[in-house]
Amino acid sequence: MSLPSSATPAPSDAPPSSPSRAGADGVDQYVAAPRWLPSPYVLLAGLLWAVLSAAAWQVPMCCEAGLNAAVVERLRADLLHPTFPMTDLPAVASAHYSPYAVLQGLGARASGLSGQTVLALSAAVNLALLLTGIGRLARVLTPNRWVPVLALIPLALIHWADPGRWSAPSTFAVALTLHLWAWTGRAVTRVPRPVSGRLPGRCPRWTEAAGIGALLGLVLLVHPPTALGAALGVVALIAVVQRTRIRPTVRRWALAALCAAAVAAVWPYYNGLTAERAPSSAGATSRPATGGAPVTGEPYTWATAHIPPGEVVLTDSRPAMYALAGHGAYLLAEGLPDAGLPSAERRARGRAVAEYLKAATPQEERDRITGRYGVRWVLLTRFQKLPGDASVLAYSPRTGEVLARVPER
Repeated sequence: MSLPSSATPAPSDAPPSSPSRAGADGVDQYVAAPRWLPSPYVLLAGLLWAVLSAAAWQVPMCCEAGLNAAVVERLRADLLHPTFPMTDLPAVASAHYSPYAVLQGLGARASGLSGQTVLALSAAVNLALLLTGIGRLARVLTPNRWVPVLALIPLALIHWADPGRWSAPSTFAVALTLHLWAWTGRAVTRVPRPVSGRLPGRCPRWTEAAGIGALLGLVLLVHPPTALGAALGVVALIAVVQRTRIRPTVRRWALAALCAAAVAAVWPYYNGLTAERAPSSAGATSRPATGGAPVTGEPYTWATAHIPPGEVVLTDSRPAMYALAGHGAYLLAEGLPDAGLPSAERRARGRAVAEYLKAATPQEERDRITGRYGVRWVLLTRFQKLPGDASVLAYSPRTGEVLARVPER
């Protein structure tokens, strides 16, 4: 009769415990990193969002910023029938009044905030959409969590290179495009459970295809050049990732294309499929042959403090045009021509401004111009002569520009 042997522990692949890892009661002393700890991208993107959102409040009302603020001001004044952003004429079909702009106009009307304030608040929303879009698309393309961090570097450099020309609509459109690509990538790689023993397919649901198409149509309405790149990206994802039968895939993506076209066609402010973009304006302003250059950083608060919203200003200084329009004033001639404004009207207004500012123009002709177009204010550069009937109200020592009021005709 043999004695019972002592219990032998089963072999294990785990390394033996050491006193440095366990306490007296056998409880592990090491604490694993909590799962809720944010990823490097979330931390750095959040920091960049805070910095760029704060910087948006310092962007001067010039270039794109002034034009976008003017669009919000027109929608705040009349949501259903706005005028052109810079001229006091009904905007029959202006591509500036996109769903993005209308959403800003609704916010301005509901809150009573100015176009400039709404623009700064919208910048924070745009950046949040952009940064989350980068993160979502990166997760679709690669499991490496450092890849989206690298995308933050050019984003910061692009913004700081020229914050005055940071286009809010194009930023919003790019952000939507990133979310569109992430959605498309998930849709074409979604693997449903096998049915009847057959291999699972990778084909988007009908609702997914319709939603992707509608989102693409929204991008087309907001910024058509970005929509072209968005569509090419969707096609590339489908071609590279899609792995299923041809017939159901074609039907679903045909529905997506139909939804995109429908969204772009039924927009009430203009048809997104046929709307023309604004032509590039020719000729510099506020840059006479004798010297001088436009100052894009001039805030023009010295002038806007005197001009009530909705009144017409005559000037050929393009920086002033953007700033004044962004604060609610109208311009006799646009700084950036709008394709929706008839070319004959646009040329007539440009000639009127040039004629008024000529030193040799008789006062009677100047009176005719101000009376015809309802001009109440004139903003002159330091190279232009003050009309005899104008009363100076403000002056910029930085640029030498003068704001004068003309009698009502």
